[in-house]
Amino acid sequence: MLAAKDLLSQFKASTWSAPEEVEAFLAAAEAPPPADLLRLLEVLLARPPEPAIHRARAGIFARLLERTPDKSLFVPLARALKNADAGLRTFLATLVQKVNSPTEHAELCAHLRSTDAQLRQVTARVLVQLGGGKTVFELLGKAVAEKEYPGRLEAMEVLVSFAKAQAIPALQSALEAGNLAERVLALKLLGDPKAMAKDPALALKAIIPALSGQPEPVLTQAIISFSTLCSEDDYWEYAGRFLESGALSPVRAAVDGLKRFRSPRTISALERRLLAGPRGIRLAVLNTLEAIGTDEVLPPLVEALGHKQVPVRSRAGEVLQKLSLDGKLDVGRTVIWLLRSHDVNVRRMATEIIRSVPDAEKTLWPKLLSLLRDEDWWVRERVMDALIEMGGVQLTAQMVNLLADKSDVIRRFAVNVLARLKDTKALRALVHVATNDPDWWVKETAIEAVAIINDPRAVPYVVHLMKADPELTVVCVQALIDMNAGAAIDEVARLLRAESPDIRLVAVRYLDKFDASVHSPLVSGLGEDPDPRVRIKAREVMLRWRVSASGRSVAMRKLDQLLLELARQEGDDLIVAPDRKVFIKRLGKISPLDETVLTETEVKALLLPHLTAEQQALLDQMKDVDYSHEIKSEGLRFRANVFNQLGGLSGVFRRIKGELPQIEKLGLPPLIKQLGEMKNGLVLVGGPTGSGKSTTLAALIDYINRTQSRHIICLEDPIEVIHSRKKSLVNQREIGTHTKGFAQALRSTLREDPDVILVGEIRDLATIEFTVIAAETGHLVFGTVHTASAATSVDRLISAFPPGQQEQVRATLADSLRAVICQYLFKEKNGPGRVLAVEIMINSEAVANLIRKGKAFQIPSVISTAREQGMQLMDTDLLRLLKEGRISAEDAYVKAVSKKEFEPFMNDGAAPAAPGKGS
Repeated sequence: MLAAKDLLSQFKASTWSAPEEVEAFLAAAEAPPPADLLRLLEVLLARPPEPAIHRARAGIFARLLERTPDKSLFVPLARALKNADAGLRTFLATLVQKVNSPTEHAELCAHLRSTDAQLRQVTARVLVQLGGGKTVFELLGKAVAEKEYPGRLEAMEVLVSFAKAQAIPALQSALEAGNLAERVLALKLLGDPKAMAKDPALALKAIIPALSGQPEPVLTQAIISFSTLCSEDDYWEYAGRFLESGALSPVRAAVDGLKRFRSPRTISALERRLLAGPRGIRLAVLNTLEAIGTDEVLPPLVEALGHKQVPVRSRAGEVLQKLSLDGKLDVGRTVIWLLRSHDVNVRRMATEIIRSVPDAEKTLWPKLLSLLRDEDWWVRERVMDALIEMGGVQLTAQMVNLLADKSDVIRRFAVNVLARLKDTKALRALVHVATNDPDWWVKETAIEAVAIINDPRAVPYVVHLMKADPELTVVCVQALIDMNAGAAIDEVARLLRAESPDIRLVAVRYLDKFDASVHSPLVSGLGEDPDPRVRIKAREVMLRWRVSASGRSVAMRKLDQLLLELARQEGDDLIVAPDRKVFIKRLGKISPLDETVLTETEVKALLLPHLTAEQQALLDQMKDVDYSHEIKSEGLRFRANVFNQLGGLSGVFRRIKGELPQIEKLGLPPLIKQLGEMKNGLVLVGGPTGSGKSTTLAALIDYINRTQSRHIICLEDPIEVIHSRKKSLVNQREIGTHTKGFAQALRSTLREDPDVILVGEIRDLATIEFTVIAAETGHLVFGTVHTASAATSVDRLISAFPPGQQEQVRATLADSLRAVICQYLFKEKNGPGRVLAVEIMINSEAVANLIRKGKAFQIPSVISTAREQGMQLMDTDLLRLLKEGRISAEDAYVKAVSKKEFEPFMNDGAAPAAPGKGS
């Protein structure tokens, strides 16, 4: 063994360039006493300039210490940490642990008072590794309470590492004495669920004071820590209020804190926060929903998929797909929720999930359909298209199984899907349903499905059902027509004698379809049928068969032919009267359609077959009749008015343009479009006949249909523009066709859960009373009035009520009225088109006060001074159009209220004889 002097000199002098040299030295040194190791430590602390020599010395010293791990070395090594450089400290820290002396840990604790941050960090790591003890607990527990204690951060981490929940008092002291970063760390340690597992209640009690009156970083960490340990009830008592905070960090922390809870209250709060935003909070909500990861998160996730912000949509898609692939969400239920959406991109996500989720056992489609069985009917109808697109004919077997369901609604749904699939494998099942199902509607739907599939093998079954079940006769004959099955002519001809006019009508159509003129005597007998539909159709068929047989034309053309000619010439109105030519009106000018003069008998033959018995009775009572006339084969619709006049029965047919006018293209002020975004209230559109009121309202309804998801009910007399389903559900009812009158329709409308109501014409007390009540009870109501200005529109509504009710009506109208639009259509001065002039009144506070006080006559003065609110008088718009050269001075002068302003524009410098004011 080397003597101490030789050991030191050789350790100091050698360059340790070869491994053999190191091993020889270690062999000679054997296990030196602690005193010799201390001398070597002094050499090690005096670092030489060559890094390689220093590394070799450190390695040798460590190996020698392992041979003599004496606890007396603990204090010297601990003190050496103070003067060592950063690299050597890390090395010595590992050696200190080899000679641990728990009674001497105060030496290490003292280092935590140093201003040297690196020394504190190394020391803290050593204390954590050593596991602390009573000495460390007492020393550091007192130290963290000192105001100017440098090592508070490190001391807290050391304490919690071994004392766990017993360190809570020390952490509370740190919360009182520490700076911002130290308080944040104290709260973070208090919120460590592993460390505080033995006494979470005490930890929560320590956190609660930090939930108020703290800087934002401290408050944010307090919310995070509290939410990690608390129960859901405690969360809503102490942390839930921060969901509505104005600062983003506390809100984000509160949102994150909901990850542990799954109650409806939690999901509802996350939905509200997702709606309120901003984007950072929305993304935090989506992260929380991902962490919750149960079926309860589906509604908000699907809602987020349709969000206007791309990052929100993308993140929602990622979350939904990940949860589905991980099996945390019920894939079937997820797909149904996605398919519910009106957004095509959201529905597309359902397709992606179905394709990405493995389904080796082929259980997904049966599960999907079993879930769909329990959904509302509107959900099934909405998702039908997507299901058929995704599943195709593999749905056939599932739908055939549903044909045996106890619910007639489900059986009908299954039949409709099979009709869409057009799979001939379903024919046998459909025929069985048509024959045996207890519900007549299901049976009819099954026959319609058979017709759509159109397999010739099914024709004999349809013919059999036609003869066997009178309730199915009509639908069976129509199915034969649709299947182009002309083999049952004789069987169908016998139906011309049926008691039901519906059966007689469809029988005539069938014989017409297959040109069965051999049965013309029977069809001819229906020319005087009591049902007008049968009568008209029989006469049309007989006329066609006679023309076909003789090659001759008839002198008098049918009404539909006249209307087709009107459409071809792009006319607006067809006018039919006795002893006159048939006229058309185009762009305000009248011209004859041809030179033929119709007699009174010919006019009656032209018009009466298209009227119901009730309508003919009204004519007999000296009343006129409104109805809508349709030529389905050409897609043409007309608003008809039939009336008696000096010469006899006459009729006017106004052509209804098939295309829906977009509000952006009508020349209306931009403010008008905003009326369709209101949630409730009454909006009136006034003007004389032909001023475009119906067009404006149709455009507003179309705008709502295109942009919002609402239930719209239109009461029209008659229906002019047909609104197909877009984002909204639009139900259109025609007075006289779908309901006896406005009174009955109005009573039932409020029971049909509408969001928006269109009243075609507000013309009597009952209608006015309904519109005011509907607007007052939270509906958005549109209606037309035959008035020339906003002020007269208001007076018109109020004056319809008895004097004793008018004061109350004024108060109600002041609150519920939202706007009045009055308009005129003028011929364009230098072109063939029309020009729109508009007066707009918005129900501002000033206008509402005038309505309450019965001073509607002062409304024009308010409108004239409120241009910044979008209001304008008719005279103002007329002047604009006149100055732009779009309308003539004569037209503007006739419609102007203040005619003096328009006199300078007259050609001869003088106004013509003025009609009454406001004419």
